[in-house]
Amino acid sequence: MLSWLASDRWFDAAVLFMRIFVGAMMLTHGIGKLQNYNAIVNSFPDPLGIGSAASFTLITLTEVGCSVLLIMGLMTRLATLPLIFGMFVATFLAFPDKSFAEGELSFMYMGIYIMLLISGGGRYALDAFIFPYWTAERCCSEGKK
Repeated sequence: MLSWLASDRWFDAAVLFMRIFVGAMMLTHGIGKLQNYNAIVNSFPDPLGIGSAASFTLITLTEVGCSVLLIMGLMTRLATLPLIFGMFVATFLAFPDKSFAEGELSFMYMGIYIMLLISGGGRYALDAFIFPYWTAERCCSEGKK
């Protein structure tokens, strides 16, 4: 049974689940920011020194746009990079006076995005249909079909 669960199909199913799950969870954060734009924009932190409005706009676009790309499995590895950066800033720079426990959620998101950066979108991603040689190359290099 363990060998059956360790197959590539289950790995790819797990990556699919994680992409959809974390993408949907982060999408709720981004949509919430969009819905409350006027109430949040002026009080949003500016850890990079580019202005509160610019910081807010960048993280909102990242949370919405990159989450949609993750859910679809389109440019998965590329989509994780701005999300990793955003979660790094949220964890370590945006609220320097907060304890690590208070920034734990953004740190967990960052860890999941790093996992998706390493794994890619998997077999059940649009990337696999658009660029099938990536999936076939991984499968065949392990001697499987």
